[in-house]
Amino acid sequence: MKKLFLTAALLFVFTFPVFGAAAFAEALDKDGNSVTWTFSFESGKNVTKAKNNAIKQLKQQGHANVKAGATTSLNKGFFAVLQTAYWVEGVLKNSFVFGFSAKSVDDAKNEALKELKKLKGWKEDQGYSENKTGEF
Repeated sequence: MKKLFLTAALLFVFTFPVFGAAAFAEALDKDGNSVTWTFSFESGKNVTKAKNNAIKQLKQQGHANVKAGATTSLNKGFFAVLQTAYWVEGVLKNSFVFGFSAKSVDDAKNEALKELKKLKGWKEDQGYSENKTGEF
């Protein structure tokens, strides 16, 4: 029993650093268009801290209207940021969408594309571009 407890304790101590959390936040203009975005990664499985730090970064840059874009509790993985400009009721909108994946950049792009399809008024023929992809 003592050996089992020691093994469990060591496993906990040595695996603790494998927990992490990441988040995107975006700044919006007065019309609700995305202006810029930022990414934050935090050790420990604290999604709220990662989200708050991403928001804080944009506010420190002087942006007043900031919101969380996407979060994950992955310790390591891939991300994709897609950008689109599209027309809604005669008004040009600009948006960023974010995706995470433990598998690959392509999978993260597919996750971001799912978010893009949720945008009110966006249609596939209006297109999008890959703003940034990477690994964390």
